[in-house]
Amino acid sequence: MDIVLSKSTWPIIGWVCQILGWLINGIYFCLEKIGIPNIGIAIILYTIIIYLVLTPLQIKQQKMSKMMSVMQPDLQRIEKKYQNKKDQASQMKKSEETMAVYQKYGVSPTGSCSTLLIQMPILFALYQVIYKIPGYIAKVRAFYEPIVEALQNIPTYRDNADFVTLAQQNGINAAGLSDSNKLIDLLYNFDKTEWAKFTEIFPNLNEYVAKALPSIEKANYFLGMDLATAPAQQLWPGVLIPILAGLTQWLSSKMMQTDNGSKNSDDTMGSTMKTMNIMMPLMSVFFCFTFSSGIGVYWIASSVVMILIQ
Repeated sequence: MDIVLSKSTWPIIGWVCQILGWLINGIYFCLEKIGIPNIGIAIILYTIIIYLVLTPLQIKQQKMSKMMSVMQPDLQRIEKKYQNKKDQASQMKKSEETMAVYQKYGVSPTGSCSTLLIQMPILFALYQVIYKIPGYIAKVRAFYEPIVEALQNIPTYRDNADFVTLAQQNGINAAGLSDSNKLIDLLYNFDKTEWAKFTEIFPNLNEYVAKALPSIEKANYFLGMDLATAPAQQLWPGVLIPILAGLTQWLSSKMMQTDNGSKNSDDTMGSTMKTMNIMMPLMSVFFCFTFSSGIGVYWIASSVVMILIQ
């Protein structure tokens, strides 16, 4: 399966990605102008700006969640009242009483869903842009272009078995090696060991790689971590990313659970929230350990912003 990191081509999401791509490209451009061209800082600022824009929707969603918790006793009484009445008249009466409860508390039954539908394309696109950095930050892409151009000037580069194997290990098949975008994607994923292997396969490109690596490392390294590779490939200090992602996700979920009043372990909603409060941080740890470290930085930054919103 090919990994196409140059740009997202998903319907709707791809269009939103293009807009968000302009944002992160602009942020990186400004950072470069003040002498700190770093992807990690760009991701953090990018995440903060997007979540600040989404704050009104987030607050609206939190208020709806809170009101749903307050409404639960009334809704449960209606559910219990009609649990053994399955005839059409009773079901219609149940629906009327349920709608009356929603009207009493000023909550729309579809309000929370519509808020989520607005947010989801933006959040998916936000993630896609971070995952596909070379496609959206022109300055980062420019680091790799001279290497790719020199590589493509080697007539037999696609027939080199060692290079094909190296590409396949990074999710790029042999057919994709003729595409300059995928070659940039491939190089963006390289860690130090893979760069050494690459220059061993193509010694004539050593000069191009040596010239580009200082700029690549300055942009990609954040607090000693290579944001283009997964924590699983660098362990220390990369392992701090999934740990922090899990902790901040747990704290955010815990605060949301408390705010929604779901503290009663006998309540179905409370039990579900407690399960999610365990599962979501564990999922964060797993994904942030296996995905690129840049995704982990985004995950941590977004959780911190959500804590502040809470």
